[in-house]
Amino acid sequence: MQLKDQIEAIANTLLPSFLPKDPEEKSLSFHFTLPPDSSYKVYFEKDAKSKWQFIRFEEATR
Repeated sequence: MQLKDQIEAIANTLLPSFLPKDPEEKSLSFHFTLPPDSSYKVYFEKDAKSKWQFIRFEEATR
């Protein structure tokens, strides 16, 4: 599995924990860490059907 696919799969699994309370929000981002020490920031945007779509990720710096 490519890194992007792995990060996207993990981010989609974690997404429900980070959904904004405001239904008008159109984008969100959050960080997570994969053991032992790889951290990533992921970005999502809401599509026209109000479904959250994974946009991109970046390696997070410490």
